[in-house]
Amino acid sequence: MGTFKMYLEFSRKSFQRAAAYRFDVWTRIVGNVLFLFMWGFIWYGLYHGKSSVEGVSFQAMLGYILVSQALQGIHGAGTPLWEIQERVRTGDIAMEMLRPYDYTTRMLFSDFGGIAFYFITAIVPLYTVLFLVLNPVVPTSLVQLGLFVVSVILGYFIRYCIELTFGLFTFWLVETGGVEDIFYFSISLFSGSVIPLWFFPGWLEQVARYLPFQAIFFIPNSIFVGQLTGPAIWYAFMNQVIWLLVCYLILRLVWNRASMKIVIQGG
Repeated sequence: MGTFKMYLEFSRKSFQRAAAYRFDVWTRIVGNVLFLFMWGFIWYGLYHGKSSVEGVSFQAMLGYILVSQALQGIHGAGTPLWEIQERVRTGDIAMEMLRPYDYTTRMLFSDFGGIAFYFITAIVPLYTVLFLVLNPVVPTSLVQLGLFVVSVILGYFIRYCIELTFGLFTFWLVETGGVEDIFYFSISLFSGSVIPLWFFPGWLEQVARYLPFQAIFFIPNSIFVGQLTGPAIWYAFMNQVIWLLVCYLILRLVWNRASMKIVIQGG
């Protein structure tokens, strides 16, 4: 219990730090809204004159876009990849390893604080208004809403594991700009954050479904707008759980190897 309280303290400090830098929150909100309207108008143009595309109505697509942008804002409120890489590059992470906590868990709880502040001050008021004004497709039952929330949480943990793993690659690489580009490109394309997988060409959709990125945005978004129903939801949950376990094991493996590398260099 004492250890848990210690980690919660990191969340509290992170929440306070986010509250102290409100301008950063406002700039992130503005950027999120700009992307939201950009993609909204693009999809409006693609749907113009059509009641549905691939069996998906424009109102369902609008709901998908709104949820996707909200989730991207939440994920972006955590520690960015470049900051993790900078800590490794400057050696600050060595001091973290001397302290009586697990660094990867500490990072997770720190992210919780920043995300909580962004969710309360930005996501709730902004998207409440947008959903009321735009009237997109929303969950029709509490069960569907609950499944969506669970899927969002699983998707967040998957992204956290992948992002931290990519950040720790800095231990072995001098220049990590290429690694960062690969990560963000993969997230943008294969997660379905911008274009749902059901609009992909057949071969690219198959590639995306064999990668963990679809579990971050596409699965929760599809549950929200009702494109995933019945047994398909449980298959999607199984996909998320398996990828979470795989990504977590890879993260722990990379972290253990990185820890040994610091010890060897320090010796």
